[in-house]
Amino acid sequence: MENDDNHSLFERGVYVYDPLDYPLDYLIERGVKVTMGAPLASTGKARVKIPESDLISMATGHAALLGASGTFITRAVMESLADLRFILKLGIGTEVIDMQAASELGIMVANTPVDLEVDVVAEHAIALMLGLLKRLDFYNTAWLRSGGWKDPEHMSGTLFGRTIGVVGFGHIGRAVTKRLATWGVRILVFDVKSFEPPAGVEVVDLDRLLAESDLVTLHIPGVAAGQPPLLGEHRLSMMKKGALLVNTARGNLVDGGALAELLKSGHLGGAAFDVFNPEPPRPDDELLSLENVIATPHVAAWNRDLRTAMAMLAFENLLTMFEGGVPKNLVNPESLKGKRYGR
Repeated sequence: MENDDNHSLFERGVYVYDPLDYPLDYLIERGVKVTMGAPLASTGKARVKIPESDLISMATGHAALLGASGTFITRAVMESLADLRFILKLGIGTEVIDMQAASELGIMVANTPVDLEVDVVAEHAIALMLGLLKRLDFYNTAWLRSGGWKDPEHMSGTLFGRTIGVVGFGHIGRAVTKRLATWGVRILVFDVKSFEPPAGVEVVDLDRLLAESDLVTLHIPGVAAGQPPLLGEHRLSMMKKGALLVNTARGNLVDGGALAELLKSGHLGGAAFDVFNPEPPRPDDELLSLENVIATPHVAAWNRDLRTAMAMLAFENLLTMFEGGVPKNLVNPESLKGKRYGR
């Protein structure tokens, strides 16, 4: 981008479309114009995705977008924002961005794969596993307030001796597996990519993993828009009777309706998830009414230290871009041949 007016990029600046407690002074002190979107309410309510027309109106004239929410950045948004050159997405997933459009238009997209995210998400996944096994879906404060106590129909289980199926062996899948290895479990792993498994890990195909696992945990990217879920009714039915399912990856990996039916019928013993499709879930989502379900509102990576680390990495990427360089976390290198690159 040596032909671009770098000074102009700093002046056009960045539109932060879902302001949190990011240390934005870091950018301002370095000469970047920073425009804040509407502050997010601190009421604990779900963040409302910004309507496409509002995002276009508020971000017009800016060289970059920065945010972490599920707000969709579509082709229409990018084509309408003629000055847009860069998108900084906090977190790893970029499925809310039309990557094909970004690449064609020459808009660089960078994410923030911070090492700490691997640890906090792996911890959350294991917490959900233990919550299901120890029946924390049932034994909770609501149960105690109703006068409940130990129930012979709801005995807890143990992780020791179980077969755990890990779907996806990227950074988070590996971190989960590493932690589980000391718990006396049998570990089955499926991944579309070939890899050399560590000691104590069996690599199997997905169907075998589902059929043999007492608990299945998902750690892969979501399916592409318009594609069927990885675990539809057929594959969910292949799971062992009484098996448990944990999803801290993406909500569209699982057919929620089919999962609800299998949980109600008793074929599956329980499910725990931190992700939904759509997000936030509808208040009347049947899964949220089932007693053998644990659900958290996409908070596996909702960690102050992690958010700060992600923001700082995003800022470094942004400054690299504004200074005419290519960020180390560029997701779409194809953008370097796109229409706007170098303009």
